[in-house]
Amino acid sequence: MPEINKQQAEEFLSNISKEDNVAIIHHDDGDGVCSGIILNEHCIKQGATTKTFTYHLSKTKLSELDLSAFNKIIITDVSVKAIQEDIKSIKNTQIFVTDHHPKYDLPNDVLYFPTTAEGYIPSSRTAYELTGIKKWLALIGVIADSGNLYKENDNFIKETLEELNLTLEEFQKKYSHIFSDTIVYFADTPEKIFPILAEINSLHDIEKLQKYAKVIEEEIQKHVKGYKANKEKIGNINLYQFEPKFQVKGIVAAILSRGNQEETFIFFSQKDSDPNLLGISARDQSPNANLPKLLEAATKDLENSNCGGHPRASGGQIQTKDLEKFKNNLKDYIQKQP
Repeated sequence: MPEINKQQAEEFLSNISKEDNVAIIHHDDGDGVCSGIILNEHCIKQGATTKTFTYHLSKTKLSELDLSAFNKIIITDVSVKAIQEDIKSIKNTQIFVTDHHPKYDLPNDVLYFPTTAEGYIPSSRTAYELTGIKKWLALIGVIADSGNLYKENDNFIKETLEELNLTLEEFQKKYSHIFSDTIVYFADTPEKIFPILAEINSLHDIEKLQKYAKVIEEEIQKHVKGYKANKEKIGNINLYQFEPKFQVKGIVAAILSRGNQEETFIFFSQKDSDPNLLGISARDQSPNANLPKLLEAATKDLENSNCGGHPRASGGQIQTKDLEKFKNNLKDYIQKQP
């Protein structure tokens, strides 16, 4: 079954029972964590035994996870491109995949529920709409994944905010930023974050996370100031290399890009997993942005490079020694544009 519809996805989830051992594999970002929490809670309510696994795009392999005890596996917010081959290593298990990244073929026995036909629908919203659990948490996930920049989420956001009697700005300041900052705080120890966040049962409970968020906010503001003093510019593309103590590269890029929707922001920092590699975070809030195309051109012919993502938010990696080649590729790309 190459793809399933919403009704079939709901049927799979409603049929989960106390007879099932379910593994929930979720991306390590805000949308992935929120959707993972929602789907995990649903399975527990259905009586199933569950275990969660955090998926890091450049580190995790499905074939290396111990999934032998599970008869059902749920994968949420993980790029299908990343697991397209690796998923074939899982045998004799019912697998359900839901995701909003570009579609790729999966084995016919995988229940695949992509949402790309509806536009940019973060997986946390999908998890809520399939289960009816924690709508406020789904909104946090949507905002964490920049879903508020896409009109297809307008009605969901407006409806949820009206129910909460909050503006988007109030919700972000009081709740979603704190939640997302906490995920960043525990980025190097993801096994610790899920139990903490799974115990947050209301917006009021988010206040408990303030001690983690405060540390991250200080780190973010430090590097916003650093960018303004040390940025480099190629055409309308702003580049900045820095070494944060926490994984705030994408957040800093997002903050600065929201304040300037006419330009592109590409930030680099050394990867913890390999000092010879630079991680890339790119942001562009223009309606016509196509960051995957831009990064593909910039990383062309660079050894050990990769890139991908969404039109307005993408990432990748290059070898540290290839940074100047990356910049030269950018210059060539800009010159070829009409």
